[in-house]
Amino acid sequence: MAYNPEFLARITERRAALRAELAALLPSAQALVWEIGSGHGHFLVQYAQAFPGKLCVGVDIILDRLNRSGKKRDRARLANCHFVQAEAREFLDALPPGVTLREIWVLFPDPWPKKRHHKNRILQAEFLEALAGRAGEGTPLYFRTDHAGYFTAVVELIPTLKTWQLDPTAPWPLEQETVFQARAPAYQSLVAVRTSHPATPAETTAPRPPPRAGPR
Repeated sequence: MAYNPEFLARITERRAALRAELAALLPSAQALVWEIGSGHGHFLVQYAQAFPGKLCVGVDIILDRLNRSGKKRDRARLANCHFVQAEAREFLDALPPGVTLREIWVLFPDPWPKKRHHKNRILQAEFLEALAGRAGEGTPLYFRTDHAGYFTAVVELIPTLKTWQLDPTAPWPLEQETVFQARAPAYQSLVAVRTSHPATPAETTAPRPPPRAGPR
């Protein structure tokens, strides 16, 4: 597919800026607790307080949410908690060499409920394989959603992958109600754990803009 040169230039510039930001922010050979879609920062700020020895990074694409998150972090005086404006796939590709994922949190992501939009859901085989490339054996992925169809899709997807397996006995290490959780009449949770199977290297960021934020 051919792309407009100006569009490609903007994408290249954005990715270069993100790589520079992360290189300055993240020490080499660090292991991150990564929250994808960190919203207003309610969960990650509390998590960073509860586990001061863990380096926590949240990403979101909406600037207002990130500003609110940063204020919560600053009030709590947390040096181990950071928020970055980025699309998840591009953030993953922009991580400095040697930086790994020790925990991955995906709490109430946009469910993209219409069938034609399912391709925009973050938890898909290609992305999970890319996560596996940065996660060591035993790394947990915590997923929670109030959308039954999305939950079922992920439950059915994980067993088809060699790099992740469901762990129904794994504990949920911190309960902290988020804005979206407070609004949900019900929700479902799961934990998937990285296996020892080698991950297949994959480029996850096709040269396109990230999908717009959904109705959340």
